[in-house]
Amino acid sequence: MQRFNLPALEYHLAHGCNLSCQQCSHYSDHRLPGAMPTIEQADADYQKWSHRLNPTRFALLGGEPLLNSAILEHIKLARQHWDSDLMLVSNGFFLHRFPELPKVLVETRCRLEVSQHGTHDEYVKRFRDVKHLVWRWREQFPGICIKIRQSHRGWMRQYKVVNGKPMPFSSRPDAAFKVCMQKTCTQLYEGRLWKCPALAYYAKLESKLRLQDLPQWQLFRDYQACSHEATDAELQTFLETKSILQCGLCPSKRTAFSHPDPLQRSALQ
Repeated sequence: MQRFNLPALEYHLAHGCNLSCQQCSHYSDHRLPGAMPTIEQADADYQKWSHRLNPTRFALLGGEPLLNSAILEHIKLARQHWDSDLMLVSNGFFLHRFPELPKVLVETRCRLEVSQHGTHDEYVKRFRDVKHLVWRWREQFPGICIKIRQSHRGWMRQYKVVNGKPMPFSSRPDAAFKVCMQKTCTQLYEGRLWKCPALAYYAKLESKLRLQDLPQWQLFRDYQACSHEATDAELQTFLETKSILQCGLCPSKRTAFSHPDPLQRSALQ
């Protein structure tokens, strides 16, 4: 079988999150149900694809991946399977729970990206402690690579809110794909490849918020992820296809959205 290149491949180590960033493209603010993947499950998922895919970047994220107590073993396992640029994405609030993490990051050549998710006073106060810890790690561990990214600056609406429930847009698929911020965020989930996080985790959102009776979401329900049993031709088609019908349920304009304080649960806006 041929090994195919792709810009990025992402893997959830947790579906839920300790923050509530509204309009999260992974729906993690809704505290999605589902067990965190074990080392054995992740190993099985990787074995299905690591000999067929060559992502430029392999990212471990969520949700908040540090909610997974086996995070150190997951990083080591990912490095065993993928020779890509390895990245861990976290909101940083649980970094202090893993004093061995910086050593593992250096050993596995894994970059840590800490996402800032707002400018609210209480949040900034708590995030200051995260930055101080990151600065200490940079001083104590030569070779460690840590970046703090201003995720809140590029936040945009993922869906509309009608009567307190998420509702899709009605867009031209090609226009929505053009402005999509997840167009290269292929997800490896349940052993299959998904075009983006919005599609990969929609079933969990639907189950949590009881959206089963809303026909507007039918295209997302109809989506078929790419199986590891796909032929090389089928896999190539999956990777090369740009806009699909499901893109039409996403926004076609980047509408800036300042979500409420991510430390607080609040009604959907």
